[in-house]
Amino acid sequence: MKKFVSLTKRNCLVFLRDKAAVFFSLLAMLIVLMLMGVFLGNINEENIINLLKEYGGVRDAALDKAHARELVQYWTLAGILVVNAVTVTLSVIGSRVADDAEGKLASFCAAPVNRGVIALSYVASAVLIGIVMCILTFAVALCYITATGGVLLGVAALFQIFLLVVLNVCIFSVIMYLLALFVRSSSAWSGLGTVVGTLVGFVGAIYLPMGNLPDKVATALKYIPILHGASLLREVCCDSALARTFDGLPVQVISEYKQYMGIKVEMGGHSVSAYFQVLFLAGCGILAFIITVIVQKRRV
Repeated sequence: MKKFVSLTKRNCLVFLRDKAAVFFSLLAMLIVLMLMGVFLGNINEENIINLLKEYGGVRDAALDKAHARELVQYWTLAGILVVNAVTVTLSVIGSRVADDAEGKLASFCAAPVNRGVIALSYVASAVLIGIVMCILTFAVALCYITATGGVLLGVAALFQIFLLVVLNVCIFSVIMYLLALFVRSSSAWSGLGTVVGTLVGFVGAIYLPMGNLPDKVATALKYIPILHGASLLREVCCDSALARTFDGLPVQVISEYKQYMGIKVEMGGHSVSAYFQVLFLAGCGILAFIITVIVQKRRV
């Protein structure tokens, strides 16, 4: 246990000391914020207001606009948390690639330390830093949302979000470690990070809502864990904001909006439950873990 703690602490410090690595791990999140602040956020708000005008009858326009802004902010926040869970863990696991390229990993393996402990220390460091980064981002976002007139989430919702953040970070840490086993140089890992950071916003239906994607693309995304991780967080983050925004509207309108924005995911003509999505994410993590164990055994 002492060796595991020491290695995990070492991996965390290696990442945190590299300011460039920390910045670029959050770059995808900053891009999402910039896009939402410049034009995507306004488009999503206008879509909500148009729905309210069409189906809501006589309403308070100023209040509807405030509620629409709050809903979009919480929807964006959920997407950002998933982006962090992917990009931050990818950057932290990059220390494993760097250690391998520099020969440090071989030295660790030559020491009287089980290889499983070494591997677990890289994953544990990614999990710890990923959770901390997500929680910090979440706290700052909540301060901004409440400062701009939004309503703070309840204790139960905050606890659920924390559990979902832990789930996402743990799963993507294992997946990123699996990817790291097939990369031999830091430059190649940086290139992979660039590709993942670019695609994660599209895969999670963050840059474009699910309803704007071609049917075949949307169908393919439903078999990728990022979308389900985002959907689970959106469901919790947006629940109360949805109720306030669409108060008085038909249930069918709310259901279709959830499908359109990726708050709910439909597979086989039916909306999948949160229970199924959690199992799907856990299954992806377990599968990645099994493949990781097989690959590492073959390399011994």
